Amino acid sequence: LECPMKWHFRYIQKVPEKPKHFFSFGKSIHDALEYFYSVKTLPPPSLPEVLRYLDDNWLTEGYKDAKQEADYKEQGRTILKEYYAKHLADYRIPYFVEYGFNLDVEGVKVTGFVDRIDKVGDDRIAILDYKTGKAFAKDAAVLSDQLTMYQMACEELLGLKVERLTLYHLPSQTPVNSEPHSAAQVQALRERVVRVAGDIKANTGKLERAEIKHFPTVFERNTSLGKPSSSMTAEQICHWCDFKPLCPAWAHQYPKAEAAESPALKDDAKLAKLVDRYGKAHDEMKELEEKADALKAEIVAVLKERGYVKAFGQKYEAVMRSDERWEFGPESKPKVLDAIKSAGFWDRIVGPMAPKVQELLKDASLPMDLRDRLQRLGKKAESVTLRIKKVEEER
Repeated sequence: LECPMKWHFRYIQKVPEKPKHFFSFGKSIHDALEYFYSVKTLPPPSLPEVLRYLDDNWLTEGYKDAKQEADYKEQGRTILKEYYAKHLADYRIPYFVEYGFNLDVEGVKVTGFVDRIDKVGDDRIAILDYKTGKAFAKDAAVLSDQLTMYQMACEELLGLKVERLTLYHLPSQTPVNSEPHSAAQVQALRERVVRVAGDIKANTGKLERAEIKHFPTVFERNTSLGKPSSSMTAEQICHWCDFKPLCPAWAHQYPKAEAAESPALKDDAKLAKLVDRYGKAHDEMKELEEKADALKAEIVAVLKERGYVKAFGQKYEAVMRSDERWEFGPESKPKVLDAIKSAGFWDRIVGPMAPKVQELLKDASLPMDLRDRLQRLGKKAESVTLRIKKVEEER
């Protein structure tokens, strides 16, 4: 983690951040390339179609003014034109575009998206990740933790060996390649994921027990949670942080005004009465649900014993329905996925299922880049839940 405190502000406290133009630009270009490669049969989309897709799906958030946005949009069009000219001749339909994975690393859930996966022969793949930012060193692909994670996920979930890893710098149309990362490199990343997740859990527990006042800041250089990921100083990292005015490390520069004391509500007779009525109804509902579950179990047992699917009472009837489902073990899952995709039915089993996405976004171990990406695609809505428990009687 670059800064544990920043992580806590973003993913636990969920403090909103300012939109960033470079996120919008990168997402717009990535989406256009996804469109270019998402055809099920040849030919690919034409260049005018790709440019029109960029225009129709251009993200506008984060730009400081209309001129900056126009400049970036023109740069995006240039990138796509150059990419199209360079790669149209060797165009082929990828094995996966925007492959989403959910990997279990020693009990830690790791989720991400791979920009593109190409099949190389019958049992090997090539992984490619697009970049729209600054140019990077020749050994960037060799040292990339992101590519190590992608290799780990694809080999484990797809059952195919990685032959090549690529970081593709779009502004310069430059691919930087690497051979598969070593087993030692993969193992080191696995250990790091487990260690960081464990330290996050430990610090969360300390915070809940009031053993610490806040997560460690970048200044504290908590080695268990990781040092800054670049050569920048802590001051330089904090300079661009949206959470700086809230951070305890910078409290001396951002004095907080004392918050006005909230009016006490427990003496409000009307509210107290409503709370008690709701609590009583909640308890009664829970008791009724437990009784209903017990009765359901008895009825189902008798219906199965007698081979019935329906039973009647004086006022009600009960109908039993049983659904069968297929289950696949981890050893057969890659072959099942490959068979479905090869037959053209991949779209039938994948998609952004709302309950699953909501569950994913609540996972504190979700990678920052994936969370940013998902949150930029959605719109936040509020759902209010009211929990009730009995007030302990005075002794």
